[in-house]
Amino acid sequence: MAGTVGRPRSARDRLRRRVLTTVLGFIDNRATIRRAATLDPDQATAGQGNGPYYVPGSPVRRDVREGRDGVPLLLRLRVVRAGTLAPLAGASVEIWHCDSRGIYSGYQRYGADRFPALVSLTLRRFRPTDDAMFLRGLQNTDDAGYVEFQTIVPGWYTPRTVHIHARVCVEGAAALGTELYFPDDFAAHVQTLPPYAPRGRSPYRNDTDIEIRLAKGSPGSWLSIQPAGDGHRADLTLQIPR
Repeated sequence: MAGTVGRPRSARDRLRRRVLTTVLGFIDNRATIRRAATLDPDQATAGQGNGPYYVPGSPVRRDVREGRDGVPLLLRLRVVRAGTLAPLAGASVEIWHCDSRGIYSGYQRYGADRFPALVSLTLRRFRPTDDAMFLRGLQNTDDAGYVEFQTIVPGWYTPRTVHIHARVCVEGAAALGTELYFPDDFAAHVQTLPPYAPRGRSPYRNDTDIEIRLAKGSPGSWLSIQPAGDGHRADLTLQIPR
């Protein structure tokens, strides 16, 4: 990924940019995001799959940073069963996201500032380029259904709003694949700070994001953010389908 940032854009890349920019220009998620702000007890968190940058075999660990610079983020997730809201102990929770420059481990040769190939984007699967595992990790929930990950606030990449991927397995079976979202004003503020600032503010926001559109506002995927130490804490309860 990092190796392609800054290369002159090809005619193909310019075409991709025009097509996707046109599509994004027709999206307005504001109403669906407002409706998705609350999740009924019987409703499961929105499923969005694993996305194109998933790599199996994340290491079991709490701190996933591997020295990646960024605003510290303590991600605290709770897993419960929709309906009863009973905590799920022993569920495996896996997270992954890009670094402050928009780079994913396993896909470092992809350009964070370039529109992806439309075929790969449609298939939601890119071919890995390396075996790095930074900003990826897995833990099992405790008796109260909680896991914590020490990470950083993600950067942004084309053409997505800032997000974290999460995957939950219960008794070895995949139960939920979703994306966790930040408030736009929070993401915009972080992007003024080092090491994010050199890339500037992201042109991609929640209210025009294609995945949020497809997930109808992505109910149950909105992080609650508060200051914590020299960084922030993000909390969310994930409701697993019955």
